[in-house]
Amino acid sequence: MKAFTLLFLAHILGDYYFQPAKLAERKSRGIGWVLLHALIYAATFALSLLLLGGGYIWAVAICAGTHLVIDVVKQLILNARAKQGVLTVKGERAAFCIDQILHITIILASSVCVYKYFEISVPPFMDAAGKAMHIGAYRLLTYAGMGLAVMKPANVFVKRMLVTEKPDEGEPVSVTAERRRAGAYIGALERLLAIALMVFRQYGAIALVFTAKSIARFRQLDDREFAEYYIFGTLLSAATAIGVFVLLKLFGA
Repeated sequence: MKAFTLLFLAHILGDYYFQPAKLAERKSRGIGWVLLHALIYAATFALSLLLLGGGYIWAVAICAGTHLVIDVVKQLILNARAKQGVLTVKGERAAFCIDQILHITIILASSVCVYKYFEISVPPFMDAAGKAMHIGAYRLLTYAGMGLAVMKPANVFVKRMLVTEKPDEGEPVSVTAERRRAGAYIGALERLLAIALMVFRQYGAIALVFTAKSIARFRQLDDREFAEYYIFGTLLSAATAIGVFVLLKLFGA
Protein backbone atom coordinates (compact mmCIF):
# COMPACT_ATOMS: atom_id res chain seq x y z
CA MET A 1 0.00 0.00 0.00
CA LYS A 2 1.42 3.37 -1.01
CA ALA A 3 -0.26 4.99 2.00
CA PHE A 4 1.50 2.69 4.47
CA THR A 5 4.87 3.25 2.81
CA LEU A 6 4.55 7.02 3.14
CA LEU A 7 3.01 7.02 6.64
CA PHE A 8 5.65 4.63 7.97
CA LEU A 9 8.45 6.64 6.38
CA ALA A 10 7.03 9.89 7.78
CA HIS A 11 6.77 8.28 11.24
CA ILE A 12 10.40 7.14 11.16
CA LEU A 13 11.61 10.58 10.07
CA GLY A 14 9.36 12.59 12.40
CA ASP A 15 9.75 10.44 15.52
CA TYR A 16 13.47 9.76 15.26
CA TYR A 17 15.52 11.63 12.66
CA PHE A 18 13.76 14.99 13.11
CA GLN A 19 13.70 14.67 16.90
CA PRO A 20 17.11 15.67 18.28
CA ALA A 21 18.35 13.94 21.43
CA LYS A 22 18.08 17.21 23.38
CA LEU A 23 14.43 17.59 22.42
CA ALA A 24 13.71 14.01 23.49
CA GLU A 25 15.35 14.70 26.86
CA ARG A 26 13.50 17.99 27.40
CA LYS A 27 10.05 16.46 26.87
CA SER A 28 10.15 15.32 30.49
CA ARG A 29 10.54 18.95 31.64
CA GLY A 30 7.23 20.17 30.28
CA ILE A 31 4.40 19.45 27.85
CA GLY A 32 5.54 22.38 25.71
CA TRP A 33 8.44 20.28 24.41
CA VAL A 34 6.04 17.43 23.63
CA LEU A 35 3.89 19.84 21.64
CA LEU A 36 6.96 21.05 19.72
CA HIS A 37 7.81 17.47 18.81
CA ALA A 38 4.20 16.85 17.76
CA LEU A 39 4.34 19.94 15.52
CA ILE A 40 7.52 18.70 13.81
CA TYR A 41 5.96 15.26 13.47
CA ALA A 42 2.78 16.69 11.91
CA ALA A 43 4.81 18.83 9.49
CA THR A 44 6.69 15.73 8.34
CA PHE A 45 3.40 13.95 7.67
CA ALA A 46 2.04 17.00 5.86
CA LEU A 47 4.99 16.93 3.46
CA SER A 48 3.98 13.45 2.36
CA LEU A 49 0.76 14.96 0.98
CA LEU A 50 2.88 16.10 -1.96
CA LEU A 51 3.17 12.44 -3.00
CA LEU A 52 -0.42 11.26 -2.44
CA GLY A 53 -3.71 13.11 -2.44
CA GLY A 54 -7.40 12.34 -2.08
CA GLY A 55 -8.45 10.31 0.95
CA TYR A 56 -4.84 10.07 2.12
CA ILE A 57 -5.22 13.44 3.85
CA TRP A 58 -7.52 11.80 6.43
CA ALA A 59 -4.86 9.24 7.28
CA VAL A 60 -2.33 12.03 7.77
CA ALA A 61 -4.69 13.94 10.07
CA ILE A 62 -5.51 10.83 12.14
CA CYS A 63 -1.89 9.74 12.52
CA ALA A 64 -0.64 13.22 13.45
CA GLY A 65 -3.54 13.85 15.85
CA THR A 66 -3.33 10.52 17.65
CA HIS A 67 0.45 10.85 17.90
CA LEU A 68 0.00 14.07 19.85
CA VAL A 69 -2.57 12.51 22.19
CA ILE A 70 -0.48 9.37 22.81
CA ASP A 71 2.72 11.33 23.46
CA VAL A 72 1.03 13.78 25.84
CA VAL A 73 -0.67 11.01 27.83
CA LYS A 74 2.54 8.98 27.98
CA GLN A 75 4.59 11.94 29.20
CA LEU A 76 2.02 12.90 31.82
CA ILE A 77 2.07 9.34 33.18
CA LEU A 78 5.88 9.19 33.19
CA ASN A 79 6.15 12.60 34.90
CA ALA A 80 3.61 11.59 37.53
CA ARG A 81 5.47 8.36 38.29
CA ALA A 82 8.77 10.24 38.43
CA LYS A 83 7.36 12.66 41.02
CA GLN A 84 6.14 9.71 43.07
CA GLY A 85 9.62 8.19 42.88
CA VAL A 86 8.37 4.96 41.33
CA LEU A 87 9.54 5.45 37.74
CA THR A 88 11.95 2.68 36.74
CA VAL A 89 14.01 1.90 33.66
CA LYS A 90 11.72 -1.04 32.96
CA GLY A 91 8.72 1.27 33.23
CA GLU A 92 10.22 3.68 30.70
CA ARG A 93 11.00 0.77 28.40
CA ALA A 94 7.44 -0.51 28.61
CA ALA A 95 6.10 2.99 27.87
CA PHE A 96 8.38 3.24 24.81
CA CYS A 97 7.21 -0.14 23.47
CA ILE A 98 3.52 0.59 24.01
CA ASP A 99 3.97 4.02 22.42
CA GLN A 100 5.54 2.60 19.26
CA ILE A 101 3.08 -0.29 18.99
CA LEU A 102 0.17 2.16 19.16
CA HIS A 103 1.70 4.44 16.52
CA ILE A 104 2.41 1.60 14.08
CA THR A 105 -1.02 0.05 14.65
CA ILE A 106 -2.76 3.35 13.92
CA ILE A 107 -0.62 3.87 10.82
CA LEU A 108 -1.51 0.39 9.56
CA ALA A 109 -5.23 0.79 10.30
CA SER A 110 -5.29 4.20 8.59
CA SER A 111 -3.51 2.79 5.54
CA VAL A 112 -6.00 -0.07 5.24
CA CYS A 113 -8.92 2.38 5.45
CA VAL A 114 -7.40 4.57 2.73
CA TYR A 115 -6.79 1.51 0.55
CA LYS A 116 -10.35 0.18 0.95
CA TYR A 117 -12.59 3.21 1.20
CA PHE A 118 -10.90 6.21 -0.41
CA GLU A 119 -9.64 7.24 -3.80
CA ILE A 120 -6.07 8.47 -3.81
CA SER A 121 -4.34 10.47 -6.50
CA VAL A 122 -0.72 9.94 -7.47
CA PRO A 123 1.13 12.98 -8.86
CA PRO A 124 2.36 12.45 -12.45
CA PHE A 125 5.95 13.19 -11.45
CA MET A 126 5.97 10.10 -9.20
CA ASP A 127 4.99 7.87 -12.12
CA ALA A 128 7.61 9.54 -14.27
CA ALA A 129 10.25 9.03 -11.58
CA GLY A 130 9.34 5.35 -11.32
CA LYS A 131 9.66 4.82 -15.05
CA ALA A 132 12.99 6.63 -15.13
CA MET A 133 14.42 4.43 -12.37
CA HIS A 134 12.89 1.21 -13.74
CA ILE A 135 11.96 0.11 -10.23
CA GLY A 136 8.93 2.10 -9.16
CA ALA A 137 9.19 5.27 -7.08
CA TYR A 138 7.08 3.92 -4.22
CA ARG A 139 9.00 0.66 -4.10
CA LEU A 140 12.17 2.71 -3.79
CA LEU A 141 10.56 4.64 -0.93
CA THR A 142 9.70 1.31 0.71
CA TYR A 143 13.36 0.28 0.56
CA ALA A 144 14.33 3.69 1.94
CA GLY A 145 11.90 3.15 4.82
CA MET A 146 13.49 -0.23 5.57
CA GLY A 147 16.98 1.25 5.57
CA LEU A 148 16.10 4.22 7.77
CA ALA A 149 14.12 2.06 10.21
CA VAL A 150 17.02 -0.33 10.91
CA MET A 151 19.47 2.46 11.69
CA LYS A 152 18.63 5.06 14.36
CA PRO A 153 15.16 3.73 15.36
CA ALA A 154 16.47 0.15 15.65
CA ASN A 155 19.47 1.35 17.67
CA VAL A 156 17.13 3.12 20.08
CA PHE A 157 14.93 0.02 20.35
CA VAL A 158 17.80 -2.41 20.93
CA LYS A 159 19.44 -0.07 23.45
CA ARG A 160 16.23 0.21 25.46
CA MET A 161 15.72 -3.55 25.42
CA LEU A 162 19.27 -4.22 26.62
CA VAL A 163 19.60 -1.45 29.19
CA THR A 164 18.89 -3.80 32.11
CA GLU A 165 20.99 -6.64 30.70
CA LYS A 166 24.33 -4.95 30.04
CA PRO A 167 27.15 -6.31 32.25
CA ASP A 168 29.45 -3.95 34.14
CA GLU A 169 32.58 -3.52 32.01
CA GLY A 170 34.56 -1.72 34.70
CA GLU A 171 35.94 0.84 32.25
CA PRO A 172 36.10 4.67 32.23
CA VAL A 173 32.89 6.38 31.11
CA SER A 174 34.60 7.87 28.04
CA VAL A 175 35.82 4.46 26.85
CA THR A 176 32.42 2.85 27.47
CA ALA A 177 30.62 5.63 25.58
CA GLU A 178 33.01 5.27 22.65
CA ARG A 179 32.42 1.53 22.52
CA ARG A 180 28.67 2.02 22.62
CA ARG A 181 28.85 4.43 19.67
CA ALA A 182 30.96 1.94 17.75
CA GLY A 183 28.50 -0.81 18.68
CA ALA A 184 25.60 1.31 17.42
CA TYR A 185 27.35 1.87 14.08
CA ILE A 186 28.15 -1.83 13.73
CA GLY A 187 24.58 -2.77 14.64
CA ALA A 188 23.12 -0.36 12.08
CA LEU A 189 25.49 -1.64 9.39
CA GLU A 190 24.74 -5.31 10.05
CA ARG A 191 21.01 -4.65 9.87
CA LEU A 192 21.42 -2.69 6.64
CA LEU A 193 23.33 -5.59 5.12
CA ALA A 194 20.66 -8.00 6.35
CA ILE A 195 17.94 -5.89 4.70
CA ALA A 196 19.90 -5.76 1.43
CA LEU A 197 20.37 -9.53 1.46
CA MET A 198 16.66 -10.10 2.12
CA VAL A 199 15.72 -7.74 -0.71
CA PHE A 200 17.89 -9.84 -3.07
CA ARG A 201 16.56 -13.06 -1.48
CA GLN A 202 19.96 -14.16 -0.21
CA TYR A 203 18.54 -15.31 3.09
CA GLY A 204 21.26 -17.82 3.91
CA ALA A 205 23.95 -15.14 3.71
CA ILE A 206 22.37 -13.21 6.58
CA ALA A 207 23.91 -15.65 9.06
CA LEU A 208 27.37 -14.76 7.74
CA VAL A 209 26.81 -11.08 8.56
CA PHE A 210 26.08 -11.78 12.21
CA THR A 211 28.72 -14.51 12.45
CA ALA A 212 31.43 -12.15 11.21
CA LYS A 213 30.76 -9.82 14.14
CA SER A 214 31.16 -12.69 16.58
CA ILE A 215 34.74 -13.31 15.47
CA ALA A 216 35.86 -9.98 16.94
CA ARG A 217 34.20 -10.86 20.25
CA PHE A 218 35.41 -14.46 20.37
CA ARG A 219 37.62 -14.15 23.48
CA GLN A 220 35.01 -12.16 25.39
CA LEU A 221 32.48 -14.93 24.89
CA ASP A 222 34.32 -16.93 27.56
CA ASP A 223 32.61 -14.61 30.05
CA ARG A 224 29.18 -16.21 30.47
CA GLU A 225 27.47 -12.97 31.54
CA PHE A 226 28.82 -11.11 28.52
CA ALA A 227 28.08 -14.06 26.21
CA GLU A 228 24.41 -14.09 27.24
CA TYR A 229 24.16 -10.32 26.79
CA TYR A 230 25.90 -10.48 23.42
CA ILE A 231 23.77 -13.33 22.06
CA PHE A 232 20.58 -11.64 23.22
CA GLY A 233 21.62 -8.37 21.58
CA THR A 234 22.62 -10.07 18.32
CA LEU A 235 19.40 -12.05 18.08
CA LEU A 236 17.36 -8.95 18.94
CA SER A 237 19.18 -6.96 16.24
CA ALA A 238 18.54 -9.70 13.66
CA ALA A 239 14.88 -10.01 14.68
CA THR A 240 14.45 -6.24 14.34
CA ALA A 241 15.81 -6.25 10.78
CA ILE A 242 13.63 -9.21 9.82
CA GLY A 243 10.57 -7.63 11.45
CA VAL A 244 11.02 -4.36 9.56
CA PHE A 245 11.51 -6.20 6.27
CA VAL A 246 8.41 -8.38 6.77
CA LEU A 247 6.27 -5.42 7.84
CA LEU A 248 7.08 -3.35 4.77
CA LYS A 249 7.12 -6.36 2.46
CA LEU A 250 3.57 -7.20 3.49
CA PHE A 251 2.07 -3.72 3.70
CA GLY A 252 4.42 -1.42 1.79
CA ALA A 253 4.13 -0.39 -1.83
